[in-house]
This record gives sequence, structure tokens and C-alpha cells, in this order.
Amino acid sequence: MNQLTTILTMSSRIITELTDKPHDNVLKLIRSLIDGGIVNSTTPQEYVHPQNNQTYIEYLCSKRDSLIIVARLSPEFTAHIVDRWQELEQQLNPVFNLPQDLPSALRALADTHEQLQQAQLEREIAVKTKAYISNKKTATAMATASNAVQENQRLKDQIGQSKKNATVLAVERLTGQTYTWQPLNKWCKSHGVKPQKVHDDRYGKVNTYPSQAWLDVYNVNLSTLFGGV
Repeated sequence: MNQLTTILTMSSRIITELTDKPHDNVLKLIRSLIDGGIVNSTTPQEYVHPQNNQTYIEYLCSKRDSLIIVARLSPEFTAHIVDRWQELEQQLNPVFNLPQDLPSALRALADTHEQLQQAQLEREIAVKTKAYISNKKTATAMATASNAVQENQRLKDQIGQSKKNATVLAVERLTGQTYTWQPLNKWCKSHGVKPQKVHDDRYGKVNTYPSQAWLDVYNVNLSTLFGGV
């Protein structure tokens, strides 16, 4: 009977489950065995954790390497690893036993190829989904910061101390000088501008005058004055 040739591996996460050891401990031991040249058929790969969508590293180990790792890690669990390998090998055989006739064999190969493609597609979707979530969080944070800046500017406009308009009292507080409102009011009338009203704790409502009026009448630049406020 024809059979497909494949290489079975066992992941470091399975070794963690069977030995009840922390995965970090298993990874540390594997790296030391690789550095020492004791295991040579063990390779790292990335995987996406299903609970937090974070990417981590695991190792895929050959049968020989996995037995060495467990013998070093917890010898009492060697039987568990042997049993698991028997399960893996038994599960593999029915999948890759091809039918004798060519049409059925081709269909079996096509089904196997489709399953592998689907697994790869699911992995790519998981990786892209993680990247999308990360980018979306960044965009949301930037939008929130922008909204906060806009709201801060709106509040400044409402109380008459911004780069666009300012009350006499707001300008006097920052410059330490005294200004009268009549010339500013005259400028507004001559330019067809109606001063906006803002709340004032002392007078209830007071006028706020546009930046160009302040510049033309008193040579006060509101952009410079309130730029850091």
C-alpha cells in the first residue's frame, strides 16, 4: 500500500502539558540542549495564543529530541511522552494511507492539500487580525487625543481667551497692562463684526473681541499671547 512520507513533530507546548512544567522552563532547557548540540531536529516557530491573540515562540521537536528533553526535564514522565507518540503515529497512518486506485488516491491527496491550505489561511487571518486590532487601537488613541485638543480649544473660545478672540480682562491678566473696550468695540462696528458674548463671574456677560481687532487697535497678537495657554 502506498504511503505519503511525513515527519511527525511534537511541540514544546505539548511537552509542557504532559510534564506539568511551565513553558518557559521547557523553552530554556530546549535552547540549552540546542546550544550544546544534544538535540538537532528541533526548530522554533511562532504561534498565536487563542486567549490574548499575542504571538509567542514554541519549538517543534522530533521523536528522539522530545524523549531527550523529557528525560532531562522530568524522567518520570517519559512513559507519557511515549504514549503520546504512539497516539500521533496511529492518527497519522489512516490519513496518509492512499487507496490503491489512482482516482481515489488523487482525491485523497487533493483533500489533504486543501486541509493544509485551510490551516495556513486561518493562521494568516489570525496574524492579520492581530495587526488590525493593534492599528485600530493606535488610531483610536490618536483620535481621542485630537478630540481632547479640539475640546480644549472650544472651551477657550467660550471663555474668551484663545488665539481667535479674547476679553479685555483675559488680555490684561497676561500682559499686566490696562486696556479699554471702546476702541475695540469701534473697530468691530467699522468692520461689521459683532462681538461675541461670553460668561463672566462678575458681570454675567462680557464682550470678546477678535484677534484682528486686538492686533490693529493695541498691537496685541493673540496667537503669541495665548499660544502656550
